Amino acid sequence: MNMTRRGFMGATAAAGAGFMAAPVLSQQENAGLKRCEIKDPSKPLRVAILGLGRMGGGLASSVAWTKLAKIVALVDPDPAMIRGVKRKLASMKELSIDTNGIAEFDDYREFYKQMADGVDAVFIATPNHHHLMPALLAFRNGIHAYIEKPLSFTVEEGRRMLAEARKHHAVTQMGQWGHSQEAVRRLVEYIGAGALGQVTEVHTWTQRLNGRMNRLPPEEPVPAGMNWDSWIGPSPHTGFRSGREGLHPMGWYSWKNFGSATLGNMGNHILDPAFWSLNLGAPESVRVTDVRHGSEDSWNLRDHVIWKFPARGNLAPVTVHWYDGLKGDTPWDDTTWFVGGSTSKLIKDRKVWFTPPLLEEIEKKYNVDLGDDGSIFVGEKGYIVMGCFGEWIRFFPGELSKPSPEKTIPRVKGGHQVDFLRGCMGGPVPCANLEYSQRLNEVVMLGVAAIAEDSGDELKWDAKAGRFTNKESANTFLKRSYRKGWEI
Repeated sequence: MNMTRRGFMGATAAAGAGFMAAPVLSQQENAGLKRCEIKDPSKPLRVAILGLGRMGGGLASSVAWTKLAKIVALVDPDPAMIRGVKRKLASMKELSIDTNGIAEFDDYREFYKQMADGVDAVFIATPNHHHLMPALLAFRNGIHAYIEKPLSFTVEEGRRMLAEARKHHAVTQMGQWGHSQEAVRRLVEYIGAGALGQVTEVHTWTQRLNGRMNRLPPEEPVPAGMNWDSWIGPSPHTGFRSGREGLHPMGWYSWKNFGSATLGNMGNHILDPAFWSLNLGAPESVRVTDVRHGSEDSWNLRDHVIWKFPARGNLAPVTVHWYDGLKGDTPWDDTTWFVGGSTSKLIKDRKVWFTPPLLEEIEKKYNVDLGDDGSIFVGEKGYIVMGCFGEWIRFFPGELSKPSPEKTIPRVKGGHQVDFLRGCMGGPVPCANLEYSQRLNEVVMLGVAAIAEDSGDELKWDAKAGRFTNKESANTFLKRSYRKGWEI
């Protein structure tokens, strides 16, 4: 099957169309609908940051430095996190930020009740189990939303978010910031120009590991001033635990009621280049093999996830592989992880990583080190390797980089957050908006569902119906239940 540029672009259009039809609203439904309006570009956007851990704290600084927005509210159940971000903002002397004027909330539901009319956009960087409600409340209050990855906790939640974003005409962006990078655009252009010929396989890997060998430690007293009930939110209630082995502020990644496995943590970053450049759309099946389980209620210590994608126009079928975790029975403790800060997610020794055999093969053949996280594209003419965050691209053999294709994709100036803020003020549609990113996130969450289902069976997927067709019991992992008071 030969691929031409015309065939590639035709497949692009086909892949982007019809995945999920926009909702058609009656006049009665439209009557009470609050629409997200485009904001005056001559005035700074009024922005709130929801969730102030490592990602939210970083977003607060990034947003402030853009000078396109004014932070008017900070939301986090832990007052220590709010104080830390305010100190950071105050230290940016050049910006002269009046942190005393920034409102504080320990529950985003209360934030929306009190400040919805005084906010133009929110950045949602809460733990993964908290992404749905703050996003829907934003849209329903006419507020644009930047949502950290993974977009949602389940497949069903992602579809709900996209439907409501469309209904309310919200400007959106998912936080896989590599999508704004230069190298990933070059990848799309090279593959579109036929540099590899037909691509039939992609192999991805990561140094991250979000699983535990040990069970959660004993409960601790809740720190003074912390709203632990708000932190737990829609998930089943459990007691406060701190530190690397606990839940707050970063340990939650490894636990099933709060995090989304290593795949959910990193998949939207690492799979994005393949999803975009190959116009993958919806898979026809997903399967998990070579699993090593973690402790009770923890995510796995090793996963090999395999998605099969059908032909798209003139593009050949593609099999995508995801590798994470540890080889064999390697322990997962302070002998094998990087110790630092509030988390322990990085595998120390490359020798014990569970990575694609092809990675080692290419590194040996070409005497190269291809890094901690990335993806290998296997084509008729050779290999292209992409960095985790779209920051670099390598060709094997090197001659594949010649001739250099024309730059045809719009470039993002100023970074991922600026791209979103400009969109809120009438600029171009943000590059990782939910029309694109929900489909990518759905691929990731189908993998997470297969990990949770844990049978190792190949699960056949019907994207139009939104269900697995060959195993009804697997469909229970596409959605979740919500603690009383946190339904939406």
